[in-house]
Amino acid sequence: MSKYTTTSSAGTYSFRDALPTCYVGLGVAGLICLASLPATLEEQCFSSGLMLLLVWAMSLIWRDRPTRAGYEVIRSAMIFISLAMSLRYLIWRGTETLPLHLGIVAASAGLLLFLAECYCFLVSALGHLPNLRKTQRSPIPLPTDPSALPTVDVYITTYNEDPELVRSTLIAATQLRYPANKLRVYVLDDGGTGQMIATAKHAQASQVRQRAEKIQALASKFGAGYLTRERNEHAKAGNLNAALKQTQGEFIVVLDCDHVPAEDFIEKTLGFFFVDSKLFLVQTPHHFLNPDPLERNLAIFNHSPSENGLFHNTIQPGLDAWGSAFFCGSAAMLRRAALDDIGGFSQDTLTEDAETTLRALSRGYTTAYLNLPLISGLQPETFSGFIQQRARWGQGMWQIFMFHNPWLLPGLSLMQRVLFTNFALFWGFPISRLLMLMMPILSLLLYIPLVDARVIDVLAYGAPALLCSTLTAQFIYGKLRWPFISYLYEVIQSVHLTAGIAHLLRNPRAPQFKVTPKGEILEKDCVSALATPFYLLCTLSIAALGMGVYRLETQPGLSGMLVFVSAWTLLDLLFLLCALGVTLERRQRRVYPRASVCYPVHLRTDNGLDLRGTMQDASATGAGIVLTLPAASEKQLKQAERFEIHFDGMQPTLDARLQKMKVLASGDVALGLVYRFSDIEQARAAVSIPYGSSQQLLNNLERRHRRRGVIAAFLTLLKRAIVHGGWHLMVITATMIKQGAGPWRPALSSTERK
Repeated sequence: MSKYTTTSSAGTYSFRDALPTCYVGLGVAGLICLASLPATLEEQCFSSGLMLLLVWAMSLIWRDRPTRAGYEVIRSAMIFISLAMSLRYLIWRGTETLPLHLGIVAASAGLLLFLAECYCFLVSALGHLPNLRKTQRSPIPLPTDPSALPTVDVYITTYNEDPELVRSTLIAATQLRYPANKLRVYVLDDGGTGQMIATAKHAQASQVRQRAEKIQALASKFGAGYLTRERNEHAKAGNLNAALKQTQGEFIVVLDCDHVPAEDFIEKTLGFFFVDSKLFLVQTPHHFLNPDPLERNLAIFNHSPSENGLFHNTIQPGLDAWGSAFFCGSAAMLRRAALDDIGGFSQDTLTEDAETTLRALSRGYTTAYLNLPLISGLQPETFSGFIQQRARWGQGMWQIFMFHNPWLLPGLSLMQRVLFTNFALFWGFPISRLLMLMMPILSLLLYIPLVDARVIDVLAYGAPALLCSTLTAQFIYGKLRWPFISYLYEVIQSVHLTAGIAHLLRNPRAPQFKVTPKGEILEKDCVSALATPFYLLCTLSIAALGMGVYRLETQPGLSGMLVFVSAWTLLDLLFLLCALGVTLERRQRRVYPRASVCYPVHLRTDNGLDLRGTMQDASATGAGIVLTLPAASEKQLKQAERFEIHFDGMQPTLDARLQKMKVLASGDVALGLVYRFSDIEQARAAVSIPYGSSQQLLNNLERRHRRRGVIAAFLTLLKRAIVHGGWHLMVITATMIKQGAGPWRPALSSTERK
């Protein structure tokens, strides 16, 4: 045993550990009994109303009060009631409403819809398990004696990214607060392998070589090592394993090349390994600076919680409580001895991170999740990049279940097996969502009855279940997720991920690892090449609504059901219009997004101005400064060629040039400055200012955490559908008229990658 570890009981199993699982089992039994009780329509309405009133009252009293006594009990009670009402609806659907006697087409469509609903319930039920328990960890201080600290290697993985994108992460990694003699930083360049150079075409080979030389020069300049290998085998996992053979650090920090670490990353994560000798992993959240395509193209980035925040701030702490927090590929620290014991990073699937975690858990190791943002990263800028990333995640999770079935692996607890099963099952949502989108369309266009029941019965069982589920989600996720937004994310992924899953099922080993493109820029607005299915679905939905109106006139006896299905189709159309808004890519010229900061600065120019202002945002290449400027000085400011930015404190002076200037409504002046570095210390300071403080990252993250009610969230959805989806249709129609493009082949502008 190493000198810095202590013996721990982690990994042992006791009756006390088994109690939560027993409670879950008893809850499931009670859930089934409650949901199976027979009732008349009046009794169903009364009991459902009573349960809704109870859930609503609990949500009001305990909302946003997680430290209040009884909060966890109330949360569990709300989950139980919500699942009971949903299961009651499904039992009623399965026993009384299936159109099995209305012909083979109706029976098939009705069964498919019912199976999709059952799948949604199953995923929802399993998805609630992490919310039954949560672990909120605080950093554990490191020993004060430097000799007691282990050696740490920092791996920065890169493949085809621009060297300037790697630069910020490289600089920040070399500025981590840790004894210099025990810290080694390495750039793992899989874009500079012999195979990459040998297989590239003549002109491209030169570019590959030049890129590798630039990254190697950057590593040398800032005191880091440069590692590559001969062949690109097993993608990122192979890259990491090759580095393990060439380095000796006792602990490994893994960073994607666009994940810039805060200066206290090691200080906040390493301490956990001192108190648990079996600890394999400490994972931290992925905090992103830039909007994803949905947030950017629908213009909600600065107004709504991030999509990934739900997973990193709610799901992972819950998984941690069940001993199932998993490696997310970056922003994590791992124990080398454990990696050596399990044979390194797993290489069988596209999601090497979760697969590696599963293997470590099965060998008796433990994991931990620290819910503090300690890195600043980038999300895919384009819709195609977003889909490529999510397809890899979905295919990889299915591969884990197929190649390393958690029910067959030894050493896992029951809940670990259930949760890793849920990771795979969740990624079946594209199929379910696509079925749910198509069914009302087919019902209206082809006269296919989907249920054999009265509308009042559907509403009596279905509406309470839906409302209770919404209230419960609002209570649990609060400021981290708006109503309807999860459904919209599923809609925009449904078509293309369904194709990816079908490809995987035909040949589980066929999908290849594709690096998510980062640093993309768009010179002008354009339509994504992946937009075509959404045009088709929107057209079919509009046609179905027209048919619904026609059938209301010709089939008055079915008016109730026709109104219900038409309303369903109309709601889906709103989501599809929003999806069209997402696929209308907005111009994106800034490769390096700015982080919000707040630093008082002293600004001096080469032509004599001496001004005070506030730096409000910054990146590693420039900053935005707001200042009060006398009107007579505006012309002089524009003529200045050199700006000196002085900080109160120890930061060195930064040199910059003026890129743009704007007079704000308040009368203040906003300056966009681009740095001009004269030495290494200035480059280091430019990275430290936006990314160095983890407290600043936390403050920026919490600014986006805001609650929105169901009605307000629906109005937001409606506005985005009309403004962005309607605008998209106008743009594409005008383009087709002007350029003569086919209706399903809109003219595309090029995407330039940097």
